[in-house]
Amino acid sequence: DEKTFALLSQGETRDIFQLESKGMRRYLQELKPSAFADISAMVALYRPGPMEQIDTFIRAKQGIAPVRYPHHDLERILQETYGVIVYQEQVMFIARILAGYSMGQADIFRKAMGKKIAEVMKEQEETFVAGAVENGLGERLAREIFGLIEPFAGYAFNKAHSVSYALVAYRGAYLKANYPIEYVTAYLNTYYDNTDKVCLSVDECRKMGVRVLPPDVNRSLSGFSIEDHDGTSAVRFGLAAVKNVGQGPVDAIVSIRQETGEFSSMEDFCRKVGTRGVNKKVLDSLIRVGAFDAMGTRAALLASL
Repeated sequence: DEKTFALLSQGETRDIFQLESKGMRRYLQELKPSAFADISAMVALYRPGPMEQIDTFIRAKQGIAPVRYPHHDLERILQETYGVIVYQEQVMFIARILAGYSMGQADIFRKAMGKKIAEVMKEQEETFVAGAVENGLGERLAREIFGLIEPFAGYAFNKAHSVSYALVAYRGAYLKANYPIEYVTAYLNTYYDNTDKVCLSVDECRKMGVRVLPPDVNRSLSGFSIEDHDGTSAVRFGLAAVKNVGQGPVDAIVSIRQETGEFSSMEDFCRKVGTRGVNKKVLDSLIRVGAFDAMGTRAALLASL
């Protein structure tokens, strides 16, 4: 989807699973992903250790530096990652193609390299070199290739895991690119009780040109909702996201309003809601965030409590 890849290339992913960090957003802007495999590789590379290869990956993807393969037979394995060994599965396939390992032997090889035990590594090197020589490679080249894959194998990510993460990230980016107001509303409802994430998302709304309307006892639902405002769609702040209010009082306010209609004044509100969990502290919080602004000034409403 063109819109999705445009959003990814702009680094507009502060609220996208796995792609939200500042560093990841900068790398996405440099990489300009154009295929799903690019997202999966970035998820795998953006960790301590593999991060050292991100610049190589980006430069090769952009054509700034040539794509280099440890051996020409490995092109089909490493083509999607521009010659960079990113995944554990790639290490296993290299062992199979160059050294004739079975799938079972390749998995043992992967585990051994991940543990980085010196004696085991030496044993694996000799096995790898012997298999490669038997397959027609020179011993010197076999040892060079082992030396190249050894550091990668220690931190290589599991591809199945990375692809699964990337798929969730891509779907999030697709929804944000094509249904921005619905996506941001769903995000706010997911993290309504996390002030930092709510602030981040409200800021993201402003960047996207989506208006966020303040909480209102006559308009807001429990969660964030989409509301038509002056002919355009806007996000209405949910009452449950207001600090010191709580779900019980909010449910009471919304259900009574739906039964009896809008509240005409503070007095009308108090008569209708009564003592159903809505105490002075709850009212104080709702007044201070503007949920009663249609009924008077905040100073006057606070004085009347």
